[in-house]
Amino acid sequence: MNAEETKVGCFQMVLVLLLGVNYVIVAMSHALPVFHNYAPKFYCQAKDSTNKRFGCQTANNSLVTANLTSSQVHLITSCSGKYHFVTEFTESSVVTEWGLVCEKQYLSHLGPIVYYAGVILGAWITGILTDRIGRFPVQAICLYAQGTMAVALYVVQNYPTFLALRGLQGVFVQGLQNSTYILSLELFPARFRTFVALMMQISWSIGLILLAVLSYVIPDWRILQLAISVPTAITVLYIWIIPESPRWLLAKGKSTEADMVLERIAIYNSCCTGLQKKNLLQEACVKSNTTPMKPERKSRVTSIELEKARANENQREETTDLLNKSKLIERKIIENALEINSTNSRNKFSNMELREKTKGDFDKKHLPSSSKCDQNSKTIAQSECEQKVAAKCIEEVVLRRVKKRKTDKNEEKSETAVKKQTANELSSTFKNAIKPSRLRRYSAIMICQWWASATADGISNNLAPSFPINRHITFGLGAILEMATYTFVYFILSNYGRRVPMCTYQSLNGIMYILIATFLIFITTTSPWTDLAKTIMTLFARVTVISTLSIVYLYSVEISPTVIRSTWLGLCVVCANLGNMSIILLLEYVSLPIQLLVVGSLCLVSGMLALILPETLNKVLPDQIADMKNAISSDNYKSGDVDTENNAKEEVLTKRQILREKLFSEDWVDAGNGILVNFTENKNTE
Repeated sequence: MNAEETKVGCFQMVLVLLLGVNYVIVAMSHALPVFHNYAPKFYCQAKDSTNKRFGCQTANNSLVTANLTSSQVHLITSCSGKYHFVTEFTESSVVTEWGLVCEKQYLSHLGPIVYYAGVILGAWITGILTDRIGRFPVQAICLYAQGTMAVALYVVQNYPTFLALRGLQGVFVQGLQNSTYILSLELFPARFRTFVALMMQISWSIGLILLAVLSYVIPDWRILQLAISVPTAITVLYIWIIPESPRWLLAKGKSTEADMVLERIAIYNSCCTGLQKKNLLQEACVKSNTTPMKPERKSRVTSIELEKARANENQREETTDLLNKSKLIERKIIENALEINSTNSRNKFSNMELREKTKGDFDKKHLPSSSKCDQNSKTIAQSECEQKVAAKCIEEVVLRRVKKRKTDKNEEKSETAVKKQTANELSSTFKNAIKPSRLRRYSAIMICQWWASATADGISNNLAPSFPINRHITFGLGAILEMATYTFVYFILSNYGRRVPMCTYQSLNGIMYILIATFLIFITTTSPWTDLAKTIMTLFARVTVISTLSIVYLYSVEISPTVIRSTWLGLCVVCANLGNMSIILLLEYVSLPIQLLVVGSLCLVSGMLALILPETLNKVLPDQIADMKNAISSDNYKSGDVDTENNAKEEVLTKRQILREKLFSEDWVDAGNGILVNFTENKNTE
């Protein structure tokens, strides 16, 4: 069985929904720093006084408003008393519990950095493990490990332990994301990959919406952390249903395990459709009907129909006998042909002697020798006919044997090549994979795409406009915008592929960031139309960035071969998170317009480089490293092999049809020993 030939049924659709729960967990864990680092208004109250001083205190005791960035605050003094926070509905966060403001504000920025460091380690380590031990084991380990970390964060009592547990959670959450995404795509054939990617991205948006609702309902960050771990506990009920990737099993040479997985998927699909129930009901009905049925009365048969039936039976018997004797006849043809050639050579010399004798007798006796000439001509014609037939038979037999030898040699070569290729692929590493120039080029371009998309995403989060509404509602509206964007991108990818949309969206990212940078540099006045224009540009830039990230994620999975797919994706995620962390660090030292210009130019360059990448729409996922060259470059996967096989089959069928027509025609007569002679051709030539 083949992974591409599996029929998609309701069981696979259920698997997509179940794997989407993992993506909901990943989305909530990645977005938690937004609510962990929430810093409401605060004031410092001394121990012996009732005065409330809002904001941080400088060295000159001058007041600084709250919630400013650290680049605008200098020489901040510590509070002599205690910081108090003004919150609604008794909200609490990591910042409010440990007082991470003013002189401790750098610790609040340290939380996301530690988490992203864990994500980088998780992407690299779990990427290698996923290619070594499988998609499902790594997914199960990461799923329950991150759930354990989420429960441990509920009971943590100091901030260093919180940072350590949060970093470990980032390791396992990123491993869960990569293994889930790869497994969901590998369970489906080529034509369903875009739809499966859409379902995963929608699950991501659902996770963000669910986090916004839970954070609004649950104001305490500890209870919120415990509530987020509930979906992990639900997965215990169905984790045993999720199968291993049959494509990965076949790529690793585990054909028996792959066949078992494909058979189990087929059985579950038949159970979902209810085919087995219908068969059981039909068998029960047959057993319950114990009343004997009257046999149908046979109709009378005419003599003409009997003769036709007998003739058909005779023809069938003749064809079966001829097919059974065909192998023996082919063996005897060469021996007979050799004997005929020897006899023909003898006949040639005898005929030459006869011609000389007849000429001498005619000159001497001057008698009419029409009878002798006729006999000699007939023998000569018969010998020539026999020579022609024997030559044709010899040619056919030789051609057949040569073709058989060629096919046998090709099959042996292909088998040995496949064995060598599998042995090499099983022992190959990512270093060996990037040795070919094409793989190095694709790797460099994909890393550039991830870096540009991640930096653009980091800036778009800081450019998000502040609406005068609740922060939970703003976060939920952003998730709904992402869901609509993913749905629109699905139709774009289904119709135009991956390469052209990638180039278009990256170019739009660069254009929008350069426009926003020029807007911030040259337009300094504040007016309603400037605020509206800035809001529209930032929202459009956010849409293009989300679209680019979804395309990059799908594109990188489709280009990479199965044996190193997770390692490839892990390397890309590492580069993306490094780019995101660089934006976080540069926000304190570089002005925002310069950052926008740099990121915009990077997006434009990566958009042009995307045109070098191959198109992967409806293409079969490459399993081995050699398939990455052939499957992507050609329009149809292994179309040349299929065409040659079809042509060979057509040639065999045409030869069989010609032989059958000769056998059942009146012109051709079996002369014995498998030799067919057409006497009408000899008559026409005479």
